[in-house]
Amino acid sequence: MAKRAEISGLIRFKGANLADQLQHIDAVLLILGYKGDPSQIVPLRRQTNRFRKGELYRLILKCEAEGSKANKETAQRIVAMKGWGPSLVERIRQCVNTAKVRRRRKAKAVGHDSRPQE
Repeated sequence: MAKRAEISGLIRFKGANLADQLQHIDAVLLILGYKGDPSQIVPLRRQTNRFRKGELYRLILKCEAEGSKANKETAQRIVAMKGWGPSLVERIRQCVNTAKVRRRRKAKAVGHDSRPQE
């Protein structure tokens, strides 16, 4: 079902020519006992990436170096730097929070693994 949603999303939102693959997936779903119409499975729409790889965390570090303390303030600065509308501040604040949590977890995992074994 997930693969069908992904492919139908690519067809609908990106114009991909994958209709023949979609027919095969529908047939497999029916063979495996899927109850219902496979065409009713909601197409998956991927979210667009607003930042290139590593760009968000570099912007976070830049904002913090300029004196930004709270995630909301950091998000406001990033939105201003990118020239986006203020309606995106809350979404970017969530991205900032997630990026910081991931960075902390990664640093903790690396620090934990590098301790000498007894």
